Amino acid sequence: MTTCLQLRIPPLPQFLTIGFSTWPVGAQHFGRTFDVYDLLFVRSGMLHMTEESHAYDVGPGEMLLLEPGISHIGHKACEVPTEIYWVHFKHEPAISRLQDHQISWSVPVREGRDSDLAPQEQYLYVPKFSSYDPMAVEPILDEMLRLRSSLTMEYAFDLQQRLGRLLSQLQASLRSGRLGSRSSVLAAQVMRYLELHLREPYHAAHMEQELHFNEDYAARCLRKHTGLSPLQYHHVVRMEEAKRLLSTSELPLQEVGDRVGYEDYNYFIRVFRKTVGCTPSAFRRSVYRYV
Repeated sequence: MTTCLQLRIPPLPQFLTIGFSTWPVGAQHFGRTFDVYDLLFVRSGMLHMTEESHAYDVGPGEMLLLEPGISHIGHKACEVPTEIYWVHFKHEPAISRLQDHQISWSVPVREGRDSDLAPQEQYLYVPKFSSYDPMAVEPILDEMLRLRSSLTMEYAFDLQQRLGRLLSQLQASLRSGRLGSRSSVLAAQVMRYLELHLREPYHAAHMEQELHFNEDYAARCLRKHTGLSPLQYHHVVRMEEAKRLLSTSELPLQEVGDRVGYEDYNYFIRVFRKTVGCTPSAFRRSVYRYV
């Protein structure tokens, strides 16, 4: 069973800010009380948090929702490097706290009439402390980070919408019982491993040794959630980094290829064209055309 917070809507929760941090060994959250929700997602490592008198040890693929007006503090320092997404949003305090099996999902909401002057009261349900599906949640968080890093008024509403998508995904996963399946968590670990080792040649044995999982099983989990083998995903990660370098630097094309792990420049061009659909030089020209 999962404990949930019942939030009244409308109004919808209001996005405030988002961040991603890597906490080193010995880092510990300071104590505070503030009037916003603090939604934490641990991508790797372990975060130790206490809210009032309740202690939580939040591990990889787990999330914790800290509530407004309630004190929280890190009760223990990180013992391993810990990667954390955090999202702050504004909303009134929860109406109630209940277990997921107590939620009446099928209660109808009255259809609006032309005489209504206010929307019908409805509810949003968000897990308090639970696992989450990295394959569904982390891409939304990454989108929010990208938007926030260069936000203009043109996209301000889009960022608010992303918060709605994030909370909707948490509720949908809760409703269908898909909170962080074993295969999705392992697939996310494989993805992070390949992202961290994008400049190195792919070696199945090295990945198996570091993740402590059978490589064949890990590959099946990744293919189930992405449709790609580890080697294919490794190429995709390299190409995304190459696109970033082509878009944000004036590095020579050969150096771009070298930085993403391709010593053979011609092979880099072939893989880039096959994956992206154009050559690196054509991609750079297309980017500069819109700057």
